[in-house]
This record gives sequence, C-alpha cells and structure tokens, in this order.
Amino acid sequence: MRRFPVTEANMDRVLVGVFGLDRPGIVSAVSSVITRHGANLEQVSQVTLHGQFALMCVVQKPVDLEKSVIEDDLNEEIRRRKLKQAVLVLDFVEPTENLEGEPYVISIWGPDRNDIITTFSRILAEQKINIESLRAFPIEDGMSLQVFEAQIPLEVDRRALHRTLIDRAGAMGLRCNLQHRDIFEAIHRVKVD
Repeated sequence: MRRFPVTEANMDRVLVGVFGLDRPGIVSAVSSVITRHGANLEQVSQVTLHGQFALMCVVQKPVDLEKSVIEDDLNEEIRRRKLKQAVLVLDFVEPTENLEGEPYVISIWGPDRNDIITTFSRILAEQKINIESLRAFPIEDGMSLQVFEAQIPLEVDRRALHRTLIDRAGAMGLRCNLQHRDIFEAIHRVKVD
C-alpha cells in the first residue's frame, strides 16, 4: 500500500462513478481500492433510489497512477465481492466559469407529471442559474415534490424569477416556493433534545 502526504505536487484528480444494485459493502469496496493505491477520497456523494446505488467521488490520486488502473481494480474488487455495479473513471475537469451567486432552494409540489423537472430546469437554464442539487420523490397519493438547490447569480431579479416560477407552476396545477437556503434551513431545522 502506498502512503504519502497528499500535496498538489504529487497528486491530481479523477472523477469516479459507481452505479448499480444496492448492496452492503459497495462503499467499503470502493474506498479500499482507492486507499490501496495511495489515493484520497476528497469529496463523495452517494444516494440510493428504488434499491439502486449511485456514488460519485472526486479522488486525489498519485500523478503516476493511471485512471485505467483504478477502474480495472474497482471492477475486479466488485466482481470479487459478488456485487453488481458499473464503474466509470473520468478525468477531472476544473471548472472554467465562475458560478458565483446566492444559494436558493426552489420547492415544487402537487400532482405528479412527467414534465415538471424539464419545465423548471429550462426556466433556470434560461436565466443562467446553476442547479447544484436536485431531489424528486413521491409524497402521497399521486403527488410529488421536487427540490432544486440552485446558485442564483446576483444580477438575476429574484422577484421576477419567483413570479415566473409561481405562474408556470400554477398553470401546471402545481405550487412553488423560492427561498434563500439560509432561510429554508432555519425554517426546516428540526430540534432534537
């Protein structure tokens, strides 16, 4: 096992994705391969939807470690553990655009329709608003909730955007709310004693 300090001089990054049937041990399999190569899981996001597993991570790796070696070893470890996932290892691409803005949460709820995400993501794209996180799920009998976490550029008129979102939602039989993330989190914070 390679162990040495993580520095900019001896490391670069790759993006690792693992997708497939959810089973215990997937995160252990991935992290053990990454660690064995002297690499570091810098940032990780993992979710399970309808029994399907998805993991995306930014990995700092030694500059001399080829991404194909990581991918091959991950596939081998998954096979060895009799798991059922697909692996993808890509070059990490540094963002070139500065996507500064304020963090907002856009909640849309009502009768489930197949065009909700398409409609509202198009509105946000037209305003050059970056979606950083999106969750969509059923909430009760034929109803659904979509929660967009977005970075709204300072030059975007928030009142006009909110009006556009509310009007579009209303025309679709839905309801919509736009809140700064700090306010959303303060309102929805649950205190546990």
